[in-house]
Amino acid sequence: MSLLTGRSKYPGTRCPLTLALLLVLVVMAALPAAAQTPFALSNIGQRTATDDARMVGRGGWGMAVTDSLNPGFKNLASLSSLRHLVLKFTAYGDRMESKDINGERFNTRVLAPDVRVAGTVIKNRLALSAGLVVHRTTQYNTLTDTTWAEVWGDSITGNEQFHRIGNRFRVPIGAALKILPGLSVSGSVNIEAGSLKATVTNFFTNPSDIQGPFYQTNVKETYDEFHGTSQTWGILLDPFKWFQVGASWTPAHRLEADRKVTHFGVSGRAASSYTMQMPDEYMAGVQLRPIGRWRLGADGHFQPFSEFTGPEEWMADMEDEYGFSAGLERMKGYARRGGMSNLPIRVGVSYKRWAYGVGGPDDKGAMIEEKTISIGTGFPFRQNLGELDVAVSYGLIGELEKNDLESEVWRLTISVTGLERWW
Repeated sequence: MSLLTGRSKYPGTRCPLTLALLLVLVVMAALPAAAQTPFALSNIGQRTATDDARMVGRGGWGMAVTDSLNPGFKNLASLSSLRHLVLKFTAYGDRMESKDINGERFNTRVLAPDVRVAGTVIKNRLALSAGLVVHRTTQYNTLTDTTWAEVWGDSITGNEQFHRIGNRFRVPIGAALKILPGLSVSGSVNIEAGSLKATVTNFFTNPSDIQGPFYQTNVKETYDEFHGTSQTWGILLDPFKWFQVGASWTPAHRLEADRKVTHFGVSGRAASSYTMQMPDEYMAGVQLRPIGRWRLGADGHFQPFSEFTGPEEWMADMEDEYGFSAGLERMKGYARRGGMSNLPIRVGVSYKRWAYGVGGPDDKGAMIEEKTISIGTGFPFRQNLGELDVAVSYGLIGELEKNDLESEVWRLTISVTGLERWW
């Protein structure tokens, strides 16, 4: 497959919630300019990056963070320490260069995958949260020159266009409770939904002077619509000032899929359904405070997609998905006239092995590996009512020699956290 064709009630301040909402509108206006790496063409599609910019800057870890002024939603148990109403919005832009044996292709993409809100019921003890998270997403086109077998002595040539677009998203509705000093738990019900459309179009260019049913452009469209529910349970241990550990578990769950297949040119339509059994997902992380403003942390995740059941053509390439991230963060300072030295500094690395393979010498396909390095910082709002975080990362997905494809991804991630003293 060739890639070549292809804003308060506080005087003098602006309300961070208004600023966050304005950023939502700006980024949402840019959403149609989305595209992805060619790896998203296969199987269940590419997992979307949903970490906020603070986490991205330090490599992606955040399961054990307990910061009520810049809360993270990766582990909902951390929200038990909230003292404000919080709205967090994350968006990122990508520049991707993808290569295969035939050449290279450049794509750009803007996506807003994560919007979260949480509020306190009992300060520093009980909080409720909700959000919208784009979990997996696909948007890509290819155009390949093709030769079909001879028909009635004619050499049939043309091209085949493949277009895949869709997403899977979840709406987590949850609660976090501090049951003991240093021990918090959480639970959420996740509404799972989404759709995926794949279109294959055959254009016949030769012979061009013969009109007949065998040479008419034809289109096959497959539309899948997903729905279901899942649950996520979390725990956060904060036994000492210098050490925290967190974990979460999303049990195995079913997603129902309704499929419609439509043929244009050659008339035909069919409807069917199938079930996907999604495997358990485990996440865990640790945070250390070795000295002063410095923090060290690491996260890991594991999901045994070898236990996945669903479409046969997907199951054949499935293996266990796992990854880890690690990094360093210097927290923001409050020194008078500290200037730039008050800004946070973040650096980190991450590794992921995807749930499916692409290319390679055997039928199963070679597993896709993703390696990323990142840096970041943040800019707090007045009165500590939120923060603007920024991260830049560089990632390499796949290897040309192993997967017959590889993609370099430069990403700018921006998150806005708005806090309001409403209770």
